[in-house]
Amino acid sequence: MSISTAFPLEARAELCDVGFSQLRAVMLQQAQAHELKILEDSDSAVSIEVTAFGQYRLAARGSGTVVTITAALPDRLFMLKDGFCDTLAQLLPEAAESLRWTQSASPSQTEVSAPRQPGQPPQPQLPPNLHFTTVQSITPIGTAFLRVQVKADDLSSFQDDAIHFRLVLPPEGCSAPEWPSVSASGATLWPKGDKALHRPVYTTRWIDRAAGLMAFDIFLHAGGRATNWVRAAAVGDQLAIAGPGGGGLVQSNKIVLFADETAFPAAARILENLSADSQGQITLVAEQGAACGYPIAAPKGVEVTWLTRSEAGDIAERALTARTALPDHFFWFAGEKSTVTPVRTAIKASDPAPGTTYIAAYWSQP
Repeated sequence: MSISTAFPLEARAELCDVGFSQLRAVMLQQAQAHELKILEDSDSAVSIEVTAFGQYRLAARGSGTVVTITAALPDRLFMLKDGFCDTLAQLLPEAAESLRWTQSASPSQTEVSAPRQPGQPPQPQLPPNLHFTTVQSITPIGTAFLRVQVKADDLSSFQDDAIHFRLVLPPEGCSAPEWPSVSASGATLWPKGDKALHRPVYTTRWIDRAAGLMAFDIFLHAGGRATNWVRAAAVGDQLAIAGPGGGGLVQSNKIVLFADETAFPAAARILENLSADSQGQITLVAEQGAACGYPIAAPKGVEVTWLTRSEAGDIAERALTARTALPDHFFWFAGEKSTVTPVRTAIKASDPAPGTTYIAAYWSQP
């Protein structure tokens, strides 16, 4: 099995005391759960592609396993290593702690240091996918959103194949947060306890990579940590973000999409990038329906339906009915966890082809 030339960067580790069959079973289970493409599967090797990010390859060697990870960009190589470390830690914590990587040469990347006050000791090495930005503007969008524009030194890794990222918010009232560091095994070590950082996922709504500018929209709701942050934020404030990650733009001209307010920014980004000949059905659910004023445009052949929450009824049932009626369309569904769970269960039972669905819980009802 050859490594794709699309992923020229490589990291390799040998786990002398971790049996291949055990790791193979776990990796195949994860591939199925996340609808990842299995490129190779035998009693001696398994290869899995993480769409656009890179590949995992595990091969038996004696009583152990050789793990090879390839990627297109340095930060994505790091994220795949971090993900494997997390998987191994859940399976065999001691093996995860002793994990060490050898890595191919890669384009130089500036080592990131955490901002610190005068007199503070040097900080540990930060994860390469952690970015420190400065707030440039905060603008109302419709009746229930604020658009935040930030500037960073380098946003080149924020491509269309990964349009999500995480805000990294310190504990409320904390002016000198503890930032994450990288362990010897390549894992991200996040602060815990009362130093834990809040890390909600958001969508890159607009980006100018050359200028280092990016905008994202925050849905305002009572009790939300991000809502509290943005209402108190001001131009010039520092904001840490981690990413990119998550799904990318839909590579299809046929789509069925369901979204509530938390998913409107992702839906809007996807719809504005569809080809002009696209067809499909879009259902958007908001407390005020279309009166919420969030701007979403779609190609002429894509029907857009706005519903209030009371009009929507059982949105999971609506979505599955639409999926049955248009089985050849890419299926995209995001919203509250209790609505997502039955949709995910039903779609998974239908055994869809990898890369034809996206189903995600963007928030959970208290």
